[in-house]
Amino acid sequence: MGQDYRDQVRDKMRTTRRMLYPFLAPDTKWNSPFQCPQPGFRNKAKMVISGSKKTITLGLAPTPRHPHGVDLEECPLYPESICATFEPIRQWLLRLGARPYQIDAHRGELRHVLVSANPAGELMVRLVLRSKAALKRVENTWPDLARELPGLRVFSVNIQPEHTALIDGPEEIVLSPQRFLPMPGVGTDLFLAPGAFFQTNTAGALALYNQAAEWAARLRPGLVWDLYCGVGGFGFAVADSLGANPSPGEAGGGEPGSCQVIGVELAGAAIEGAKHAAQLQRATPGQAPHENQTTQVTGGATGSNTTDDITTNQVISKPAANGLRFITADAGKWIRNQKKLVTPDLLVVNPPRRGLGNELSKWIEKSEIPHVIYSSCYQPSL
Repeated sequence: MGQDYRDQVRDKMRTTRRMLYPFLAPDTKWNSPFQCPQPGFRNKAKMVISGSKKTITLGLAPTPRHPHGVDLEECPLYPESICATFEPIRQWLLRLGARPYQIDAHRGELRHVLVSANPAGELMVRLVLRSKAALKRVENTWPDLARELPGLRVFSVNIQPEHTALIDGPEEIVLSPQRFLPMPGVGTDLFLAPGAFFQTNTAGALALYNQAAEWAARLRPGLVWDLYCGVGGFGFAVADSLGANPSPGEAGGGEPGSCQVIGVELAGAAIEGAKHAAQLQRATPGQAPHENQTTQVTGGATGSNTTDDITTNQVISKPAANGLRFITADAGKWIRNQKKLVTPDLLVVNPPRRGLGNELSKWIEKSEIPHVIYSSCYQPSL
């Protein structure tokens, strides 16, 4: 946007090479950069709800230059499946009769609408409210929106009472019968729960997962850690490339040629989806996981559970039939709390924008882990 895509790729490659040059061997080989399809590559839209009860804008927040906000219905970043949701959502919100949140006055109920779409055009819609004042109206009328959006699979309400830049609040209420939006992965579908993070570029995500799987297949590790694993994209891809089999215990020690993959993630909503995918893989026909009609989760997007288990009837904590195990925990704390630490043969890390942090980075440096795959979304923190 505003710069030729080829120039963007060239500039990013130049910056990355310059940044990593002091740390690389002279004979380091660089792969060709992945270039995603343009436009319409973004699978998620985050819209501020602005305006009044009679006129609603979905898009960027109001500014002195744009006092009514900026509508993003025709934004070229979004695929048609997302752009087509704007008008039905806008009309439904107008019928709802709740007031859009006014940032300066700290008044109003409607804060954000978040829409995610998979390549099949299936949708997840999350409505962020300031309080539960309009919740009953939403519960009674959201089926009307579902009839206007045939692809709608997951609908939830998030409560964000704080005047903050954070979009997600501490409580997520799922109103739809279906809790997860399937997204493409390598070796399995991935499952996105409300509040969980997924790479916003679906084609780019698959390229990352396939590259990690290719490298892992060459290395043939017996034990893999996938830290900041999210919904399990890297973990499932690596496990698929290795033909991972169940291993007893939490670390290594399985049958000859087997591999154990352990995914660690602080966000409970993401681990829910990862465990759901793992359970689907191990379920026999007719025993697929059941999804609640209505599910309420407290703890927001990051969740509050820092143990191995999340108690729901959709997920499990035992190793799946493919040798995968997913744990809800802070990565650094999980490592420190290991009574008998067995370091992995391969470490995969996909941290948020802030990076790994000094403590975890230093631990990895001293750990003598032979192979690390680092997926970075922000070069300065790499």
